[in-house]
Amino acid sequence: MAKQNKETTEERKIVKETKYCEVFKAVSIIDDDYYSSIEKIKVKSKNRDEIRFALYKDTFKMERQFIPRSLDLTEKQLLELFGKAIEGKVFSEEFVNLLREKLNKT
Repeated sequence: MAKQNKETTEERKIVKETKYCEVFKAVSIIDDDYYSSIEKIKVKSKNRDEIRFALYKDTFKMERQFIPRSLDLTEKQLLELFGKAIEGKVFSEEFVNLLREKLNKT
């Protein structure tokens, strides 16, 4: 009997969906009233996965409303957020390995 070739595919749950994208994974840190986030998203118009750095705030309209402005962090906050993103598997294993190589070369 021939062995069947089993293809493993990563099952991804959509955490949030908008007209623009589907969010699969997200981690955040809180600073004052703001949530600084790193998210793995699938951009619908481009049909590709991307990493998004985003800022959210609880407002009277909704909880964790997207704030369309730049994400400004201290180096310590950025390191904390990156650490959470690595632990939460927001980044691919390949990316983490490439990042590790870059850091080891410096």
